[in-house]
Amino acid sequence: MNMTDVIKLVNTNRGTGKKESLSRMSLLMKKMGNPQESLKYVHIAGTNGKGSTSAFLASILNESDIKVGVYTSPHLERINERIQINGREITDEEFIRLTEAVAPLVEEVERELDEVLYSFEILTAVALAYFSEHNCELVILEAGIGGRLDATNIIETPLAAIITSIGLDHMKVLGESKEQIALEKAGIIKHNGVVIFPEMSPSIDDIVLKKARSEKAVPVQIRQSDILNVRLSEDDSVFDYKDLKNISIQLLGRHQISNAVLAIETAKILQGKGYTIEASAIKNGLMKAKWPGRMEKISEEPTVIIDGAHNPEGIEHLKNNLLRLFPDDKLIFVVGMMKDKAYMEMIRTVFPQAEKILAVSPDPYRGFDAEETAQKIVSEGIPAKAFESVESVVNNLKTSAQSDDKIVVFGSLYLIGEFRTIWK
Repeated sequence: MNMTDVIKLVNTNRGTGKKESLSRMSLLMKKMGNPQESLKYVHIAGTNGKGSTSAFLASILNESDIKVGVYTSPHLERINERIQINGREITDEEFIRLTEAVAPLVEEVERELDEVLYSFEILTAVALAYFSEHNCELVILEAGIGGRLDATNIIETPLAAIITSIGLDHMKVLGESKEQIALEKAGIIKHNGVVIFPEMSPSIDDIVLKKARSEKAVPVQIRQSDILNVRLSEDDSVFDYKDLKNISIQLLGRHQISNAVLAIETAKILQGKGYTIEASAIKNGLMKAKWPGRMEKISEEPTVIIDGAHNPEGIEHLKNNLLRLFPDDKLIFVVGMMKDKAYMEMIRTVFPQAEKILAVSPDPYRGFDAEETAQKIVSEGIPAKAFESVESVVNNLKTSAQSDDKIVVFGSLYLIGEFRTIWK
């Protein structure tokens, strides 16, 4: 087996059956010896903000000399990014070895159940085996889609569960309303656990609180009124939170402050469960945290910001952040989204700030039609142009952009990852 074989198994559109339970994941883990049972977890679900919150918390734990595994998705440039210990990605050799060990057990499960496991289920099993093998003191486990029936929910009660946000995405799987989606994501709240979550809306907050009560879990809700003295710039954000003053983060945007605060409150929960985490480690960890592809500045002249906003909530955050950072500027946008998204509705959100919009499909099969999208944008009064590839967009910008231009690339993480690689 080589890495191409690994990717065919753990990162393709394989899988059958609408999951009604975690029974097949449970069977696979049982055949593996239940490696997940040897680990302690922080479990994270949410429409947006999971990766950033994971990055903030992982950085705090790194500063505290805690051996922490991190499992996130999707990746930007290579699949190894998804499985890390203290910032170091799983090596190709370890990825291949563990996948070779898991693959025959997958075949057994599929024969016994007459179903085909999803790639994410197999990848999660590989990650849990890796973290167990390396004796991680704690694992930050990010749910893929939803929570209740997500493969990551095979674990028992985590030390803390975090719900970062609730928005409209993956509606065919999770439900047509925010309330239905909230019910699915609240499925990571378990008996006698702790759940940390922000202020959302009365109906969503109520769903989280009801689930916490039913599981006898302790709810910890972030109050925006506790976040004070916020100062945003192109390079960092600074704020106060309760007894912590002048907290600086490099992840740009007002919403990242909320994600940082989720990490702060989680660190405090972990302190109460025996982990040594000093206030200085919290501040230093937040300052050092990086999460590529999310409001990330990759160039100064011209200014280039890339952001994986690809659902309505993410686009709203992007718009508000850009208005704060560049209130008087017109921006060049590059956009690429999947055709199953309400992409024109989301693109219209940035019309007021757009000098022009460059459209490119992020995927030849699942991406929108760039030419058709550009024509629609032009018909609504905004200059636009279609490109055949991400490379052609980058080449165009590198030859035509002025040093004082401000370019914002947003949409599918496939676009963001490819753009980031080619630009650099």
